[in-house]
Parts: sequence; C-alpha cells; structure tokens
Amino acid sequence: MSFKKVALAALVTIPASQAFGAEVSGNVALTSDYKFRGISQSDSAPSIQGGFDVAFDNGAYIGTWGAAVDFDCSVAPDSCGGLNGGIELDYYAGFAADINDSVSYDIGYIYYDYPQDEGLLGDYGEIYGSLSFGDFGIGMNYSDEYWGETGKFTYTYATYSMALSEGYALDFLVGSGDYDEAGYLNEATDHMNWSVALSTSAAGLDFTIAYEDTDLDKEEAYGYDWADAALILTIGKSL
Repeated sequence: MSFKKVALAALVTIPASQAFGAEVSGNVALTSDYKFRGISQSDSAPSIQGGFDVAFDNGAYIGTWGAAVDFDCSVAPDSCGGLNGGIELDYYAGFAADINDSVSYDIGYIYYDYPQDEGLLGDYGEIYGSLSFGDFGIGMNYSDEYWGETGKFTYTYATYSMALSEGYALDFLVGSGDYDEAGYLNEATDHMNWSVALSTSAAGLDFTIAYEDTDLDKEEAYGYDWADAALILTIGKSL
C-alpha cells in the first residue's frame, strides 16, 4: 500500500485467523505525532490509529486504516478544509508476491477519505508499487489529482531495514514528493523527507522511537511546525 503502510509507525498485528483461504489481521497504535511523508497530520499532537487487513492465499489483499487527524485552520483557513480535528479513513487493495527468494513486489490502489472535510482538501486516490531486495526497498505512489487540489503528484522512496541484536530493529527511509501545482505546501512544488526508527517489543507491546525531518521551512508549512524535525514515540498493542 502507500507509504502510510510502509511508514515507520509501529502497528501491531493481532494473531491471524484462517477463514476461506484468507488471513485476517488487525492493528492499533498510539503515536505522539502522526507524520505522513514527513508532514504532521495531527497538528504535531498525538494520534490514535488502527485498521485491519484480509490477505488471500493467491497474494491479493484488501484492508482499511484510520487515524485521528487535526489541521488547525487559524493560519490558513482556505487551505486546511476546516479539519480542526476529525478522522482519516484509508481503503486499499493490492497484490503482493515473491519473484524469488530475495526479491518481492507489491502493487495496488489506496483511497484517502476525510469525512469531516468541507470540500477544500478533497479525498483522493493513489496507485502504488514497490520492490524489495532483501533488506532494501524502493517504491512509488502516483495520484492524478492529489490532496489540496495540487494536481498530479508522485512520491518515490527508498528504505533499508537492519536487524539488531536482542529483538531490536533499525529502519531508514528517504522519500521525495513532486507536486504539479503549489497549494498543499504553500508555494512549494516538491519536498524531501527522511527518517530513522528504532523498534522493539516488550511486555506485550511494540515500541518505536523515530526521528523524522524534511527540507521544508516553516513558511512552506503555513507558519506551522508540521514539517519540522521531530522525535516520535509510537506504542502498539495486540487486540
């Protein structure tokens, strides 16, 4: 799915059940700041998140994911769509499979829905694809009409995961977004983001602490700290 799935948010998978050749799993998490492609979607405040997936034996899957969002409208009321609090709901479907023992792929479509939006931001969809080569991964998402009426949008990214000793893992990401029109990020038509995250499990919980940053300045984020560097803690729990 999109980078919302690939992003370094610690979402815990509940024990899967087998039914009709499908595996059902769910996840729930609380994060200190919901950042999407390096930009806060929760006004730099905590967000509760969760969803579930159904994966079929042939590699196809469907699922949904939701998160609490908050776009403070005091600085840019014409650009935030009136979303002073609310939810984001994502719906996706795709196909994932192994090419060989070390290479796999994932392709699909995701739709982003903001039920409380007053029509200024706009729901939107993306097609996506990714390749994994062992611990490395590359991917791309594309929308022909992106959020905030910014036209066509392409997001490309690269990831690397490193298993550490005693149940710890270190994950890296570098991503780049290109917008057809300025709008969502004030006058910016492109941006980069990067992150590094350390994760582990203890006492039935999953913990991730991540450092995230972008190359955007405060003016490009409408005077907010949404795109500033941040240290983010995420805690997940099995349902």
